[in-house]
Amino acid sequence: MNKTDLLLHMMEQPQHYTEEEWQEILADVECRELYTLMSKTQSAIDATRADQEVTDDMIDAEWQRLSDEKQEVRNEKYSLLKFAAMFVGILMLSGIAFAAIHIASHYNAPKEQETKVIKNSQPSTSSPQLAEPDTIVAPQPKLYDNVPLGEIFEELSGYYNVKVVYQNEDAPRLRLFYQWKPEYTLEKVVEMLNNFEWIQIQTENDTLFIRTTAIPAKDC
Repeated sequence: MNKTDLLLHMMEQPQHYTEEEWQEILADVECRELYTLMSKTQSAIDATRADQEVTDDMIDAEWQRLSDEKQEVRNEKYSLLKFAAMFVGILMLSGIAFAAIHIASHYNAPKEQETKVIKNSQPSTSSPQLAEPDTIVAPQPKLYDNVPLGEIFEELSGYYNVKVVYQNEDAPRLRLFYQWKPEYTLEKVVEMLNNFEWIQIQTENDTLFIRTTAIPAKDC
């Protein structure tokens, strides 16, 4: 049994192994990295499963299909790479594309050295500016719990690149309980908020016109 298979077996039946055996397997750098990736990925699967139509049976079936294709090889590095690819299949089934890409790139990237690409730029007499970050954090769902409408649209207007015009002074003070998700289109947001009987939102080009018709006493 190679170290990848041993690690998998230990994770499936941890009660059969001693603390010393765990320390020994995790002392191996590749095994420790793979263990960490699998642990983090499982947490991601658990966190997103509620919003996905993915069942345990579907994940088990995909895992079994990929496991049947796995062959014993002498090259341990290749074995780890193939095992990581199997895990990518499970991740893609669960809809966690970012985690899948992370695992694939982690095991395909050379470990000997890191290559940094620096864009050429023309000399400038202006003040130096900070470089933009290499990674962009994707927006996450947000729950607005008893938050004024003005604060909600202060954030959403930037995300959708629109202007907001309040047609009465009470409108931005109206407090709402609203669950927003980044996959919502602007039209979807407007439709959802117009379901509140005391809110009227109209769109015109890149501008939202918001009016409140009545504000319950508890929201004032």
